[in-house]
Amino acid sequence: MDEYLFRDTPPTPIDVVNAEDHHIITSDGKKYLDFEMGWCVGNAGWNKKTIKQAIQSFSGPTYVRPTYKYKRWNELAKILVSLMPDKNNTCFRATGGTEAVELALKISRAYNKRKKFIAFYDAYHGQSFSCMGLVGLHEEKFGPYPKDYIRLKTKDWEETTELAVNAINKKDICAFIAEPIICNLGVIVPPKSFFEQVCNACKETDTLFIADEVATGFGRTGKMFAFEHFGIEPDIITIAKGFSSGYTPIAATIAKKNISESMRFDFSNYSTYGWHPLSVECAISNIEYLKKNNLVEKSKKSGNYLMQRLSEFCEPEGKGLCVGFDIKNQNIEQDCLNDGLIITTLYDRASLFPSLDIGEKEIDKAVDIIRNNF
Repeated sequence: MDEYLFRDTPPTPIDVVNAEDHHIITSDGKKYLDFEMGWCVGNAGWNKKTIKQAIQSFSGPTYVRPTYKYKRWNELAKILVSLMPDKNNTCFRATGGTEAVELALKISRAYNKRKKFIAFYDAYHGQSFSCMGLVGLHEEKFGPYPKDYIRLKTKDWEETTELAVNAINKKDICAFIAEPIICNLGVIVPPKSFFEQVCNACKETDTLFIADEVATGFGRTGKMFAFEHFGIEPDIITIAKGFSSGYTPIAATIAKKNISESMRFDFSNYSTYGWHPLSVECAISNIEYLKKNNLVEKSKKSGNYLMQRLSEFCEPEGKGLCVGFDIKNQNIEQDCLNDGLIITTLYDRASLFPSLDIGEKEIDKAVDIIRNNF
């Protein structure tokens, strides 16, 4: 089947033909309960009529060149800024998470002209050389990466905090970047004190604080954005995935206006398909759907129930419907798949990212399957 399609590893052995609400439907007619949702993509759920109708009824332009005017770009940007605690922000168009993070790095360097970045070792911020270099991903294959990256670990938070703050206080760090809740290390929740101290150090030294909300944004953690859990205010925020709930590709980088002004030079950024007209309609419809159906609040409530149920046999960590736990069975992902449940495993941890409208009945079914294969 994949004779002409390259894959770095064999595919998950399910042949997808459709998806609906919380389920993936395969060619053999089997329905899988989806607790991965494309890795934090399908926040609204699959095949929601109102979002699909926004796409199907769209009668605007096929394409708009990035240098032209287009009213709906401004309308979407206004919506995004309205979701921020500080309204003094502006938006950059992008197509996916990697591009959004690349933009954040470019904006940061244009702003303070520094070279060094701080990130978490083995976390994930995208597939470009810069993004992989941040965390040391596949350095043996693609490296050596620049020596301008400082990589933190999550084992000892007191030591990690001290290392980060001391590095930032040297005033040669361009930016600190992290997922507020680190999905890509199996869902790790840093202590509030870590972000408070790092954020304060950034403010005092004119170092930029980048919140990578590509996976954690749009209600995934029981807040519209995960940084809200920590009472901090990032300088730059990257979004994708749940921005459209997977119905079309779209992403953005949101930055404070005074920082954005550093990119005010010709050809500082160009994205051929950034905010494609069809994707804009989808993103607007998706945000309206999340709000109308109170899915952010439902994420919080359902997440508490999920954590409660998992606590019966393991020690879950997370916020909202962004939950991880240590695993004993290294084959738990495949064993759960055999029982009709899709989860994901990474670094000896399992991660659960169901749609935000998941109900207690589906949670109970998923937890029973996990428990049986734990």
